[in-house]
Formats: sequence, C-alpha cells, structure tokens
Amino acid sequence: MTLLAGAAEVDITPPVPIDVLGYVRRPIAPRRVWQPLRATACVLRDDDTIVAIVAADVVGLTTAMADRIRERVGAAIGCDPAQILLNSSHSHAAPWPGATIKLGGERDGWTELELRYWNAVPDLYASAAVQAVERLRPARIGGGVGKVNGLAVNRRERTDDGRTILGWNKDGFVDESVVVIRIDETGGETTFPGAIATIVGFGCHPVVVGPDVPDVGPDFIGPLRDHLSNVHRPGAVTVFLQGAAGNVLPLEAFFDEHGPEDAFGERLALEAAHAVADADPRPITVEKRDWGSLTPISLYRRRLVENPRPQLLRAARRVIQLPMVDLPAAEDLEEELTERRADLEAREAGGESRATTNLIKYHISWLELMLRLERGGGRPTAVEGEIWAARLGDCAVVGAPGEIFGEIGAAVRAASPAPVTIFAGYSQGVLGYVATPEEYPHGGYEPAISHRGYGHPAPFSPDVSGIIRDTSLELLRELFNG
Repeated sequence: MTLLAGAAEVDITPPVPIDVLGYVRRPIAPRRVWQPLRATACVLRDDDTIVAIVAADVVGLTTAMADRIRERVGAAIGCDPAQILLNSSHSHAAPWPGATIKLGGERDGWTELELRYWNAVPDLYASAAVQAVERLRPARIGGGVGKVNGLAVNRRERTDDGRTILGWNKDGFVDESVVVIRIDETGGETTFPGAIATIVGFGCHPVVVGPDVPDVGPDFIGPLRDHLSNVHRPGAVTVFLQGAAGNVLPLEAFFDEHGPEDAFGERLALEAAHAVADADPRPITVEKRDWGSLTPISLYRRRLVENPRPQLLRAARRVIQLPMVDLPAAEDLEEELTERRADLEAREAGGESRATTNLIKYHISWLELMLRLERGGGRPTAVEGEIWAARLGDCAVVGAPGEIFGEIGAAVRAASPAPVTIFAGYSQGVLGYVATPEEYPHGGYEPAISHRGYGHPAPFSPDVSGIIRDTSLELLRELFNG
C-alpha cells in the first residue's frame, strides 16, 4: 500500500469587534488581532482509508457544530465524517462557534456578526482539508516523546481554609510530556526528504495572556507553530492537538501584556523538535565504502532500506453515554434564579461594570436554560460523547470530548499498545470538564461549577473518567491488535 499525506493551514480569524470567550470577567469585545487564528489540517490516505485531522484556534465546539463541520469536510474531500478528528486549541482569546451559553463579553446574546462567522466556520475547516489533499504525496510516519520542565502546573490549589481554587498545586499531578508525530516525504533516493507535517500533543490551558488584554489571538500556540514550522521543521505544517489540560495551567498565567506567550511557545517548539530529531520515519541502514589513496579509509553513509514494510492507516470511533451526578431540584433552581436576578439588579443600579455583572449573568443564563428544559420535558441525566482513535503507522492519536484531567490522558498513553500516543482532549464536541474521582471530595470549579458554562444540568459522574479511559484503550487495542 502507498501511504500519502498532505497538510495545510488557513486563517480563521473572525471579523472584529466580536466577543471571544473563555474569561467570564472580560467586558470588552476585541477590536484588534494580535496574531491570526488558524485551522491546520493533515490528511492521510492509503489504498483503503482516508483520515483527516483538523485542529483550530477556537475555545471549543458543540457536538452539533462539530457534526456540521465534519459533514462539510467529509463532503469536500471524499472522506467518511467518522474518519475525521476535530480538535480545539482552547485559546481564551478566540470565539466558540455554536456555544450554548455566552461566557462573558461586551454584549448579551449572540450578535449578527457572530452568527455570520459561525456560518462560515465549516467552510474554513473544509478549505484547510481541501488544500491538504492537494498536497498529498508519498509519506512515512515516525514519532517521539519529549519532556518540558517548568512550563505547566497542576492548577487545583488547596487553601488553608480547605477550599480548592485555581492556582498552583505543586504536589498535584502534571504531565510534562510533549508527544510528537513526524510525517515526512519518502524522499526517493535522498536521505534528506521534505517535511510534510508535525503533529504536537501537549496539555495546558492557553491562558498565558489574561483577560485584561482585549485582543484576538491563539496564545502560546501561535508562537509554537511559527517556531516549529519556520525554524526547526521548515516546510512542515504544525498541527497542535490540545491534550488533557483540564487541571493544567501555565506556571505563569494571566499576564496583562503580550510577550510571555512567545517564550512559552518557543520553548515548547524546541522540545517538540527535540522529541523527533532522531525519529526518521524511513528505515535507514548504514553502508560501508572503501575510500582513500595513500591511506585506506572507510566511509560510512546512511541509505534508505529498500522495500520498507507498509505503515497501516486506520481509524475507529465509539459514541458513549456520559452520566451526570444527581440533578438539583427545580425549586432550588427557581430560588437561586430569584436571588441572582436581585443581585444583578443591585449591581447594575450601583454602576458596576460588566467585569463583575458578567459573573452573575453567567449563572442566570444557566438557570433560565435549566428551567426551560424542565418545563419542556425534563433535563437530561447523561450526555452523548464520542471517543475517536487512529493508527498512523506505529503512532496513535486518541480524541476525547472534554476538558480532561491530565491523569486520565497520561493513563491512556501509558497503557496504549502504540509506542507513541497523542491523547487529545477538546475533540469533536467539547462537552465539559472530566475530573478524576479523587478530586470530587475537594470540590472547586471543575467538578462542581464548570458544567454551567456547558449548559449541563449537573457535573459529570466520577465514573466518566474511567469510561473515557477504558473506551480509549479498547479502541487502541482494536486498531493495533486486531
């Protein structure tokens, strides 16, 4: 079988002013673009299969929007939508196409400009995939794993009074692995082939720049791509897959000026390049030649192995049920809504800005949605999500639909049958935070409050982490052992 690969990127920067989401307290819609947002696509094909991986600088996608994009991409390149992975970088200075609840911003509700941008998003993703297909050429795949120290930290800080807040938990788990898949041209007779794509997996919230900087941008992911594609792997499109970042922050986060995200991205790019510097995807042998005149000299030259074994390309998916904990009573929601509305009215009468009133509106929007669902037939007790996996030669990619805690992604990678496995959260529809069972007793934002931003009636059950881990491994075993 002949394996082909191609990669491309397109600009998906929205028109301004437009509300970017991720920081509820942000009161201003950006009117300046600091760095462009991008969608990057890598398409692989052999005699039987087409697999497309498209990563984009958006906060996330709803399942409905992800399905719409996959249908559009599939139709554009002749690919089964089930063979397509969508990953969101989760930059907090980017839009959230199709979001259920508006998290902060300058305006209440969705503007006409925002809705027009949403309608354009599927075509932008498809454009990246189409251009990748036009660049298909014979390819080989290799991979490696690096480690970057001191960039990220577990963010579940314990306070002296027993609370859990967002900050530093120096004793908490953080996965510092940088997992990289390198895709190069086969190169014919040369041992210096062209580079096609570099797929980088790393788990960390892209919040080096904080909400006080009112600009559109990809945070550290833009500098990562620029440094890796222009310096370390020239000619290769860098596809960044956001990993299990649910409980991970940059060690230094929320700066009120630009600059630190460049240093973060450059350091990550250096480690990504290091991880695959010696991982040539083509089998190489060393040939001895006699050389010299007065003194005999042996010369040694690398050369390609003839007729290397084919590299397999396969993908699989499974739709699963993600149960929630017990739902709060409807009368409790009514009572809280009354209190929140009174609080908002008092704050607005006192002249408070949207930097504080947005926080109250966040809860009001969720309460109103829950009560509408209750009156319309009831609130759901589970959500459907998709686990997606692909075999790319001896490497693997797993996609899961949420803000997954780092321990879960690391467990999948450790037990994977593939030597190199990228675990990508924020994939397909992004459904919310998935914490480990051990963190539920500590409370805090992720296992207790964050579901409101995703429009869910309650947090996910502690069992969900195990469901995602086990399903991911089942798919990987099918792809590698079947």
